[in-house]
Amino acid sequence: MREVDSLKIIRIFLTEVAQEGHVETIDKITSIDMVDEANMVFGGPPGREGLKAHVKSFRRDIADLKIDIKDIVGNQKKVMAHWSFEGRHDGPWLGIPATKKTMSGEVFSFFTFKNGLISYYRLWLCANFDFPVVFDSSNPSLHF
Repeated sequence: MREVDSLKIIRIFLTEVAQEGHVETIDKITSIDMVDEANMVFGGPPGREGLKAHVKSFRRDIADLKIDIKDIVGNQKKVMAHWSFEGRHDGPWLGIPATKKTMSGEVFSFFTFKNGLISYYRLWLCANFDFPVVFDSSNPSLHF
């Protein structure tokens, strides 16, 4: 099996998919039956279609999105990315109705790879509305 550059794949996910909205790239970098914990929590579809729904929802609800990658570390099987975002809260995100105000967040994304593709995705984030909201997809309750 050829060695895959998992760190590069995560950079592609954060720039081309999350920042630029090219959700079709998900088909190239994830396994068809991958698990997106956050998407599951909010009742989205399974597999890579779920990750596409997650990204589309995030980009729709946080307009004028800007992503800043702080760090990406890991190995061939597990990768952690620390990134931040800023945008206008235009849709009901994390169960909070649209405020139309600029908001930001800090995110730690955790990826597991299998056969060179993303097979599992979980995240922890602290979103800053007019108040902080913490969300952990492995312990899916919102903390205000």
